[in-house]
Amino acid sequence: MDDRKEYWWVRYETAIQPAEVGFVGGIPVSFRFIGLAGSIPAASAELIERLPSPPVPIISAPIETSPRSPAQPQRSGSWLWFIGILLLILVAQCSGQLFDMLK
Repeated sequence: MDDRKEYWWVRYETAIQPAEVGFVGGIPVSFRFIGLAGSIPAASAELIERLPSPPVPIISAPIETSPRSPAQPQRSGSWLWFIGILLLILVAQCSGQLFDMLK
C-alpha cells in the first residue's frame, strides 16, 4: 500500500492549522499539527487544502551536490619559480662585480 505524508490545512476544533497528514492507500489516517507534539486520529479533523510544499528549516547547512576530491597542490610551476628566485638572488649579489667587469 502507498504510505506517504503530505502537508495540509486542517480544521480541528474550530481552528484551521497546518498539519502533517499521514496517508495509507490514499486515506488520511493521522494528523500531526506543525509545532505541536503528538498526533490525532483522522476522524476528528477535516482536510481543507493541501499546502504547496513541505516546510523547510529556516537555518540549514549548505548541501553539497557533488563530493569534492581533496585539493591537490599546484606543482607544475613550482620548480620554475624556485629557479627564478635563485637567479634573482644571484644577480642581486653579483651585480656590483658584473658592472665593474664591464667597465
